[in-house]
Amino acid sequence: MNAATEHLRRLAARIADAALERVPLRSAMVVGSAARGDADFHSDLDLLLYVDELPVDEVLARIRHAVGGTNPTSREPTEHFRGEEFDLEGVRTEVSVFTTARVELRLRQLREQPNEIDATLQKILLGMIEGLPLYGHELIERWQECARRYPEDLRRATVERHWNFSPLWYHGEALAARDAELWRIDMLLEAAFNVLGVLAGLNRLYYSRFELKRMRELIAKMELAPPRLADRLESLFRLDADLAAAELGRLVDETRALVFAELHELELPLQFPPGTRKTPWTI
Repeated sequence: MNAATEHLRRLAARIADAALERVPLRSAMVVGSAARGDADFHSDLDLLLYVDELPVDEVLARIRHAVGGTNPTSREPTEHFRGEEFDLEGVRTEVSVFTTARVELRLRQLREQPNEIDATLQKILLGMIEGLPLYGHELIERWQECARRYPEDLRRATVERHWNFSPLWYHGEALAARDAELWRIDMLLEAAFNVLGVLAGLNRLYYSRFELKRMRELIAKMELAPPRLADRLESLFRLDADLAAAELGRLVDETRALVFAELHELELPLQFPPGTRKTPWTI
């Protein structure tokens, strides 16, 4: 555990202790880099508190005052959530309070309606799996065990959801003639995220492109992936436009082959397969 991680965990423990004195907590958990152990001196602190009934709004302010937090910003409350951000010893800290009923609902969705697990909920489930319990260990460990059971229906749904690639290999000449460089890069970026999304689903890994960090760590968890995937994805944005389109096409073809080897029944249509090119018409 590095020094930044150790410092964030100490701050989290202070806040959890202050919360325990003011709220009937069921559990408390650190998420993000402080939980994983790879924090640095730019990292924020994210602490989740779980209760059966939400406290009144003033309780979060009392917890903040107790630990010496400053410069607070309130989050929009909901029926199942209260939250506040503040600075604590130079660290931007977010304390979120959720009802246990909300967590149980999400885990029930995972079991009973896996096709409806969107990217936002996948990010939440990943955070839960990686989370570090500070209090109420038994409850959190039960939730984590449920979250680790990645359903086969979610695997298929995630692959299909991300199977969406603009055929840059087909439209290359037309794009170059239309001064569409920003659009080309945007489509290239979307394709790179979708390659990762397809492969994450195939490998039963929760995935969200929102604030995606540590791409290489994600790819390292994939048993099924094209060779040198991380290097090849990054190269897409350094290569000449035609070479980048060709490399993207190869990645799409290789990814498709991996999916078909595992999920034979899936249909993964491509209107313009890699290697095809649009030809201009003449008069």
